Amino acid sequence: MLIGLAGCTSNFKYKVDKNTNSVTIHQDSTRIQIEIIDHAIIHVQKQLLGQKVSDLPDYVTVLEPQNVDWKLKETKNYVSISTDKLEVKFKSDGTLEYSNLGGENLVTETNELSYIKPDTLNENTVSQAFIAGDEALYGLGQFQSGIMNWKNVPIRLQQFNQEIAIPFVVSTKGYGIYWHNYSLTDFNLPQDEIFFTTEGDVVKKKSEGEQTDVEEKEDVATYLKADQTKKDIREASFTPTQSGEYTFLAISDYEGRPRGEIMLSLDNDTIIDYHSVWVPRRYSAKKHLEAGKTYNVKFLNKGASIAGRLLYNKPDFNKTVFSSTKGNVIDYYLVHGENPQEVIHQYQNLTGKANMFPKSAYGFWQCRERYHDQAELLQNANEMRDRKIPFDNIVQDWFYWPKKTKGPEWDRAKYPNPKAMVDELKALHLKLMVSVWPSIKNNELEKKYGFTKLKESTYLDIYDPKNRERFYEVLSDSMFQIGVNSIWLDGSEPEGVKNFDINTAVGHYETVQNPYSLEVTRAVYEGRRKEFPNERVFNLTRSAYAGQQRYGAASWSGDVEATWRQLGEQIAAGLNFTMAGIPYWTHDIGGFFRDKKGLNPLFDNQYTNPEYKELLTRWFQFGAFSPVFRIHGYKSETEIWRYGQEFEDIARKFIDVRYQLMPYIYSEAWKVTNDGQLLMSPMAYYYPNDKNTWGIKDQLFFGESIMVSFVTEYKQRSKSVYLPEGDWFNFWTDEKVAGHREIEVNTPLDEVPMFVKAGSILPIGPKVQYTTQPTKELTRIKVYPGKDAEYVLYMDDNESYDYEKGEYAEIIITYSETNKEVRLKKGKGNYINFEQKPMSFIIELVGTDKEEKVNFKGEEILVNL
Repeated sequence: MLIGLAGCTSNFKYKVDKNTNSVTIHQDSTRIQIEIIDHAIIHVQKQLLGQKVSDLPDYVTVLEPQNVDWKLKETKNYVSISTDKLEVKFKSDGTLEYSNLGGENLVTETNELSYIKPDTLNENTVSQAFIAGDEALYGLGQFQSGIMNWKNVPIRLQQFNQEIAIPFVVSTKGYGIYWHNYSLTDFNLPQDEIFFTTEGDVVKKKSEGEQTDVEEKEDVATYLKADQTKKDIREASFTPTQSGEYTFLAISDYEGRPRGEIMLSLDNDTIIDYHSVWVPRRYSAKKHLEAGKTYNVKFLNKGASIAGRLLYNKPDFNKTVFSSTKGNVIDYYLVHGENPQEVIHQYQNLTGKANMFPKSAYGFWQCRERYHDQAELLQNANEMRDRKIPFDNIVQDWFYWPKKTKGPEWDRAKYPNPKAMVDELKALHLKLMVSVWPSIKNNELEKKYGFTKLKESTYLDIYDPKNRERFYEVLSDSMFQIGVNSIWLDGSEPEGVKNFDINTAVGHYETVQNPYSLEVTRAVYEGRRKEFPNERVFNLTRSAYAGQQRYGAASWSGDVEATWRQLGEQIAAGLNFTMAGIPYWTHDIGGFFRDKKGLNPLFDNQYTNPEYKELLTRWFQFGAFSPVFRIHGYKSETEIWRYGQEFEDIARKFIDVRYQLMPYIYSEAWKVTNDGQLLMSPMAYYYPNDKNTWGIKDQLFFGESIMVSFVTEYKQRSKSVYLPEGDWFNFWTDEKVAGHREIEVNTPLDEVPMFVKAGSILPIGPKVQYTTQPTKELTRIKVYPGKDAEYVLYMDDNESYDYEKGEYAEIIITYSETNKEVRLKKGKGNYINFEQKPMSFIIELVGTDKEEKVNFKGEEILVNL
């Protein structure tokens, strides 16, 4: 707590203390501290008098209060705090109001649905509500509902396979809220419920002796048979009292379930239709309804241990509410920025910057479930190279370990010399990633390293610093010392903890349930940076939490099913994940569960079924423009030549595009690290004031200049694409198109709509077999005219953290629309001595036949086109 410097007296009804970086207001029964973290970041804590504040570590924020100028003003009706970025008013009714310096309201608290009730039996103990304005809201993590805009929508923030909980939301109005509570949290907890007259078919819980931990089983399909539960649909009648958009929350189960189906329809319009191996505990949906009209509601919750409930919020809900199950303090951060870009930039100042990954991580990842031994992995790696399919990484999935141990160590019968395997991969210019759980089911390793586990589970108590050190140590001994480059941290929710009434090293498990993955990635990042300080960390994890971007990890969307609907859901899921402030995300191209041999009855054979191969094609195109480009699939041989010549040709085309865009991708990655930008973002990230962009969930920006739209329907050969204001160039044809409208675009199977903003500069490299392959072919600088433009081409050693010491090079490329001139000049960094090692480029003015070769030696060059 900061030392009080002065007490302030005025006509305001409550006592106000001014401290170095904060103001404390003493209400009748509540103490409110408003802390100025930075010009644009405010930290609010509300505490009941007499209640002890939590002593849990701050796992998320890293920014200490800065020395900024701020002013305090008191009147009869409010206390005002202002910086050079925003104003905060604490009003006499106990609510806070946030405005920008122009006086425009950003967001205001409301007392309705706000409370601190730690001593009650309520499901939630702390809650803070804000008045929702004319805005769209993004973030919160990753969910499979296909919802893009979270305004008024209820969802529970709880880690689960396919679902990632991050309590940070971004508004198009220019603010973000980070809810600083580690327990399960409800966002917009529904206030109403639709009741059904029948109970529904309920699956009895398994006996204690029955095996339920299916992730331990090598052949999941053997243990998860197709669900035979009766398809029992319950019905109800619902007559809305208001016209408008209703938002629904279907409570499916309390613990989640390995198989089943959840479906909701109103007058035969299906708004929830989810069937997969891992069924979420709760599922969100929304639909416009008319007042006075009676709707026939059908609800299916197949295979669950409860009948399920259907809750909803009315159109006039108009609140943004965070409510948590544990805690006795309302604790949140308000982050301001002029637009979503600035908000996320400021949020990363608060919670940590994302690091640069090795350049290879931005290339293609060859992954499948699974390579069964050393010979099979090497055979496929060599064949990929022989076939000249560009890739940088190959992945060893589970069951490389001795039987009944669950790693992390190698079964020497199948992998006789893993170091030699890694060395051979290295000679092929390939890196190896290996899957490891933060779970120990190996008595010898448990004794050797002295692990302590969460009660009644195999999962490590990762909140114990000693366990974090030992977890890294076992990874180093088994993986990193033989040259493995990265770890696939599976099951990091953690999925295997069923009993929540247990303790951890820092307190009760329920109070720190959601950040488990954050501490897992922290263990690996901090250990590897210390042991291998010149090798950038890249790990993949199935879960995430606020601040995880600083620990060298990307997340993927879990074990999703191969359906057209789920493909579409991945796009919205990934975009909301990145808008939650973690820029690196990926997914299993083609879906994890692919055909009837792999628990997906929709497709008979993934290698021959024409609809599945088209789905795989469209999913592959989405993968090519995701931050991490990775194919994967259960019981699958995912190498692209196994699906026929047509698919192989299209896959090669998009792999080539990915690698040709590598100078652009790597430069955009530098913006992620240096400027807190996103590599993959929704339309509203760049166009928050254009309401047409708010709900778009099948288009995205890949970097700053490229907009891509994806096909998510079978046999769709044209689709409507929205172009924001300005002119746009078709990436494939260079045709110029006027924006601020929808256009119909042809979508042959080997293309997706791609457009580049006028006033963009794109560096396009040559085709290569891996990201760092030496080549004498020149990079082409494509200038898209119509507006002045600037681009910073970034280069470094691709592998080390020397860029943190300034060891990098920038070339600043500018274009003048008036003069049709392109300038190249040296930017920051001295990694390359251009006088000794000049770089040649071809400068092209798109839409004309004008191009010119230049040789850049560090001195400014002017090219007239």
